[in-house]
Parts: sequence; C-alpha cells; structure tokens
Amino acid sequence: MVWFAPYYGYKPLILYLVYHLVLFPLFRSDLRFIPGPALSKFTDLYPLLLARTGSAHEHHLHLHKRYGPFVRLGPNNVSVGSPAAIPILYNARTRYPKSAFYPVMGNVAHGKVVPIIFFMQDESIHESMKRPIAQVYAMTNFKTYEPLIDSTKSLCLTKLEKFVEEGRPLDLGTWLHWFTTDVIMEITFGKRLGFLERDEDVDGMLETIEKRFWYTGQMPWLDRLLHRNPLVDLFTRFVSKPSVSPVLEFSLKRIAEQKSQRHDHPERTGQEPDFLVMYHLLKNPDSMKTLIAELENSNHPSPVPWDIAHKLPYLDACNKEALRITPAIGISLERVAPAEGIELCGKYFGSGTVLGVNAWMERALFAFAGGSRVCLGKNISYLEMYKVIPEMLQRFKSKDSRKNWSLKNGFSTYTRDVEVSIQRRESS
Repeated sequence: MVWFAPYYGYKPLILYLVYHLVLFPLFRSDLRFIPGPALSKFTDLYPLLLARTGSAHEHHLHLHKRYGPFVRLGPNNVSVGSPAAIPILYNARTRYPKSAFYPVMGNVAHGKVVPIIFFMQDESIHESMKRPIAQVYAMTNFKTYEPLIDSTKSLCLTKLEKFVEEGRPLDLGTWLHWFTTDVIMEITFGKRLGFLERDEDVDGMLETIEKRFWYTGQMPWLDRLLHRNPLVDLFTRFVSKPSVSPVLEFSLKRIAEQKSQRHDHPERTGQEPDFLVMYHLLKNPDSMKTLIAELENSNHPSPVPWDIAHKLPYLDACNKEALRITPAIGISLERVAPAEGIELCGKYFGSGTVLGVNAWMERALFAFAGGSRVCLGKNISYLEMYKVIPEMLQRFKSKDSRKNWSLKNGFSTYTRDVEVSIQRRESS
C-alpha cells in the first residue's frame, strides 16, 4: 500500500469536499424533504441543462405536476408553484434581495461592474438609484412617450411594407424585437440604435445577451470564470485590440450629446411582449377576427392614441392573457431568504435559500414581477402593446401562416423563424 501513501495528505481536503458537495446538500434539514430530480440535490448543473434544451418552461411545468408546489432545482434553489407565495416573496416591505443570478447581466467597464438598477442586489443602493427616476415611469408621463413610440412604430411599419411589395415572408418575431429595442433607445437617449434602419441585429448584440443569460445565469460562477476573470482580461489585452460593448459605446455617445443639447429622456429596461400577443393571435385566427372587428368598430384615429386603445375590452383581454400564459422572462425571478428564514405556503426555508415563483402558473399574471422590484418598464411595455398591435392588424393581414411554431425559453421567452406572409388590408 506504499503507492497510496501520497494520497493521505489530501484526506482533509477530500473530506471537506465530500461534506460540502455531497453530505450537506443532501441532508440539510430545511431542503431535505423538498422533492426534485436526484441531480439537483448536488449541483446547479441541472437548471443549466434545462436551459440548454431551450424549453425550460415545459420542464418546469412537468416537474411541478410531478412533485407538487415545491421543486428542488439545485442544492440551494427551490421553485415555488403557488400564487400564494407572490405577495410574500415579492412585496414592497420586506424586499428580499435578488440572487447571484442577476449580476451576470451587468456590463463591465474598466474592470468594474457598472451598477444597473434591474441587476442590483443591494436594496439600499437599488432604492437610491430608483428614487430619482421612478416618477419618469409613472402613468402620468405616458403622453411624453407616445410621440417617441409613434416615430419608431412608423419606421417599423414602413419597413414591413417592402415585404408586401416584394411578396416575401418575414420573421415577425425578429422585427418586433428590433422595434422594441429601438423604442427603448429612442425613449432613453432620444435616438435609435439602428436595428430597424439596418435591418439587422446590430453587432450581434441581442444574440450575445441572450446566450449569456441562458448559461452563466444558471451557474453564476461561470460568469466570474469566463467573463470577469482578470487573467482572461489580461490575456485578451495582449492578443486583441481593446473594445467596448456596442451598447456601452452607444450609451456614452448619447450621454455626451445630451449634456450639450440638454435633453432629458427616461431610462427603461423592458421586454418585447407585443410579439407574444401577435404570436397567440396568429395561432388563434378566431381571436384575431374578433379583435380586428373590435378595432374596426371603434372608429379610432391613426395612430391610435393610448386613451382609446387601453379602453378596448377585447384588446385588453388579449394583451393580458398573452402575458399570463407567456411571460417575457420565462424563469423564476429568484430571491434569497433572510437570516431568520422564511415561511412559504406552510414550508420553512432557512437563511440563504434561493427561492423563486414559477413564471408559468395558471390563474396568475406575473409578467412584470411585483413589490419594490416590479419592472420599471411595465407601463412602457403596455404602451407599446396597445399602440403597435392595433396599427399592425388594421394595416396588414397574414396569409399561409405556419402554425407549428414553438416557444423557446432559457431566460427570456421567444420564438424563432415565425415566418408569415403579409398583405395590405383593403381598408388601409
């Protein structure tokens, strides 16, 4: 047994790793009886594998049907499938901090993470960042945003006209994604980034962001290893020319312009729910006909103003139902249990447990989260939906649409290759 002697020096390390990686996750008292896949008890690799399938939401729903309202997704991660947990976990009083998933989304400048309000874990810093701009996102400022959205919407519809003239199908999801992103830039900086003008994902920005959230968000230490590793950064400086993120570069230019021109535009972080509504309408032609009939009978001016659009009952129902059954962020919005622990739906969870309500529950609209961390872009997202959808439906009609599309989800909910052929409506 002499050959085995060198390994005795590693015995304390081996025991330490066995305890922390196997025994502690397996037998910790508060999560020991939470059901879930065997792999999830030992590693966060399981949710990463689910994200990699592109259909994480379907797996989450299957897990909750199999195991019940609580499902263990990782050694310290629990998915909650009960609407009763929403007012407890997401409220304006207790403000449970966000998990390590969120900092992955932050930009890095000069070796430091740039603080962004949506990604901020520290509640006191989040509050100080939110306070000066909260009023900007209030419903009372809708009139300020309408002309900006109308400007970008007009450009988008003009771009779609070329598909009518040329008789070519278009990927509607991609175009509405570009529209939404350019709206964000128009509102925030007074100038679009150029997705619609250039007919492309500028510098591959959207694809890069999407892929990064899918993988490193599920295992945040991968982000520290791959994207924020000083050794990797040092090596990159030697082998390549320093570069700046296209988003950051654009932002810096717009800030410089605003300083000289004294512009004042609100900030926003949002999603693209307008396409999710169109997705369901295209798959349900009877609902599409009913909505078009309501729009035609309303005799509204063009562009349709918010004051009229949000009072149309069937349009309102379509928008809210699409958000309920296909939330733009398709995974749990994770929060961390406080030092004293937390009780959810009759179960106690100890300090540091990562908890999140399943985004795909029935009978619960949870598309914009809630409490003190409710999405600041909620009102702007609604404004986009109620303005662009009526305009599109009354100007264009689709034909020969394929119905075998499916949703993809690893962080945000989206579809690919939703190709539709459009024609100009006779009345437009």
